[in-house]
Amino acid sequence: MMGSPVNRESQHIIPHIPKNSIGAEIGVWMGNSSARFLKMTQPAHLHLVDPWSKEPYKQQTNSEHNSYDQYLAKYSRVTGSSNEASYDQFYEKVYRGVVDKFKGKDNVTIHRVWSTEFFNTFEGKLDWIYVDGDHSYEGCYKDLVDCLKVMSPDGIIFGDDYAWQPKNGKPGVTAAVDQFVLENNFNLERLGNREYMIRINNVKTAI
Repeated sequence: MMGSPVNRESQHIIPHIPKNSIGAEIGVWMGNSSARFLKMTQPAHLHLVDPWSKEPYKQQTNSEHNSYDQYLAKYSRVTGSSNEASYDQFYEKVYRGVVDKFKGKDNVTIHRVWSTEFFNTFEGKLDWIYVDGDHSYEGCYKDLVDCLKVMSPDGIIFGDDYAWQPKNGKPGVTAAVDQFVLENNFNLERLGNREYMIRINNVKTAI
């Protein structure tokens, strides 16, 4: 998802990321949070997942964007135009910037795919995942559910934009996280102003 080049809130999860762990970031954008994770937590391996493409938005409508045209119009302030070719050029430029940023880093793998494809094809287990991709209720909820497919038994799900609300008044990240936590009886921990943490092995016990 497009957004600010720097997510300062992501610093709040760094103390909770295990050293020498295997993690993934869903929604990389320009890779600035990714670089901070790499430097501060020294992961054994970091998977960066982002389609850097407008194509997935053609295939869905959700609580964040009611239509593909609305999506193009919303982010034209970032790309400079609502023309599809401008979007393609802009995404390619951002993707190439991320590739250059992590060139030579053997413990970083860049996956230019939609999160659904990553979760369905990834082989192995992850110690932690940072969810900051699709900010619609539907997209965020699906990412959280899909995280469970690849998490280690003691894995941790982190995420951004808890308390963020789409301007159209429809449910977004907060509702998705709350629903996921409720269904799985997990404990939700807040970090900073809008980050959250869910420990997979930390479930609520009956009173």
